[in-house]
Amino acid sequence: MKHPTASHPRFRLAQAAGAVLVLALFAGCATYEAQTQAFNQSSQSGSLMTAIPQIDQQAAKSAGTKDEIVFRLEQGATLRTAALADPSGVPSILPPAAPAKKGEEALPPPPQPTAEEVRAHYAKRSIEAFDFAEARVNKYEEEAKTKVGSEVGAALTNQASLPYRGRSYDKVMMNAYKALNYMMLGEKDKARVELNRALQRQRDAVADNEKRIAAAQETAEKAARGELTDESGKSAAYDSNAAINDPKTGPALQAALDASLAPMKAYGDYVNPFAVFLDGMFFTIMGETGDDFERGRKSFERVAAIVPENNYLREDLNAAASAAEGKAVEGVTYVIFETGSAPRREEVRVDIPTFLVTSRLAYIGAAFPKLAFSGDYFGGLSIAAGEQQLTTATVASMDSVVANDFKNEWPSIVTKTMISAATKAIISATVQKQVEDRGGMFAGLAAGLIMGGINAATTVADTRTWTSLPKEFQYARLATPASRELTIAAGPTQQTITLAEGSVNVVYVKSTSVNAPLLVSQFTLK
Repeated sequence: MKHPTASHPRFRLAQAAGAVLVLALFAGCATYEAQTQAFNQSSQSGSLMTAIPQIDQQAAKSAGTKDEIVFRLEQGATLRTAALADPSGVPSILPPAAPAKKGEEALPPPPQPTAEEVRAHYAKRSIEAFDFAEARVNKYEEEAKTKVGSEVGAALTNQASLPYRGRSYDKVMMNAYKALNYMMLGEKDKARVELNRALQRQRDAVADNEKRIAAAQETAEKAARGELTDESGKSAAYDSNAAINDPKTGPALQAALDASLAPMKAYGDYVNPFAVFLDGMFFTIMGETGDDFERGRKSFERVAAIVPENNYLREDLNAAASAAEGKAVEGVTYVIFETGSAPRREEVRVDIPTFLVTSRLAYIGAAFPKLAFSGDYFGGLSIAAGEQQLTTATVASMDSVVANDFKNEWPSIVTKTMISAATKAIISATVQKQVEDRGGMFAGLAAGLIMGGINAATTVADTRTWTSLPKEFQYARLATPASRELTIAAGPTQQTITLAEGSVNVVYVKSTSVNAPLLVSQFTLK
């Protein structure tokens, strides 16, 4: 049998198909949703015994890969949750006992760690995971632009093949969680550093978004100038703005965007009210200088303007103003409540017009992300402390924080996805025409089927997102009761807490779903 030469259509088809298939395999077959399904189920049910080993394994496997940041963020949040839990509900921190040697008696078991030691262990491990993520984030931020090779790969496959660099809200929450971990550990100076970083990341996000918009516009303009080629080898312009306005495509894209923004509250670009609240609480209570106390007052003033319906913020703003005048905050307990889960990203298919670049194909399916919101959460935490009866109030909706970021990212997502789909359509049409010209109609049809299969395999939306964030941050502020006891309740679950000695206490409560256990811990700020 005569083997095909380099000029033979079958050989050229194999070359083109093979190149794109390699890129498809490189991009990864399993979506992020599939990779994290087991972990998410364990996390949602509150089963830390299984969630922690699962995320530890995935984080270790992701080292040095395009997904490392998102897995390290999930790991950091999960380990932080373990630091809030009862030690009986998390994996032991003791190393496995070594088997006794033949003829020797087994060593007595080591002493069991205290609850404080277990929680400190997991808080420190959480910080380490976030440190890994932050090192990678900082590395990417130092790069002026996305590497050309990575963008070429994404044009032939999908945006999920690019490294996950951390979204703006990821970076803010990463440092906010590190600050909370350091507060739990009593490391005040390190908490201050992390709050400074969280504040700076919110400032930087505005400039970063301007760069992203400019990059998306430049990409669209290059495509519109004809930097793609059609099946005849001629320059082919692709006007993504015209594609967006297509009567079939435009409404479908708008529907995906509308669904993603449905619960959004207008916090302002890249503002995370919870991070601002933490800043106010820390500097009002733990401030050392007049500048510190003034910073605390300004932070409470800012978050009270963002969330005016939260009455506790007005009390804190008054207390911060008094602290700035020299009257220290005393005899106060904060109850902070993390409830539910942050939005997931799901894939939605939208037909986009490709007749703009090839006469062989009118439309091609493209994959876009959209946000999906969870309704499985407690809407508030009831608190009874002596004569006081209170309910936590929302200080930050992470649904809104994530949706605001998604809204700003959407134009870039649409532009890049459309150009990727158009590029693949041109490659498919080119290969099919070359094979058809040399091998006839049936060979062309076969080539079209093969290229269509490859395109389908590589048409995947980027659904990577930090799922172990909460749906909402809530809090209540109350006078510390004389008995130093308070009872909290969410749904049928109730728990009584004896407060540690301190003039300002923080009780931290987390609930991932209505069927998961309430996780409760506490620390003193002062």
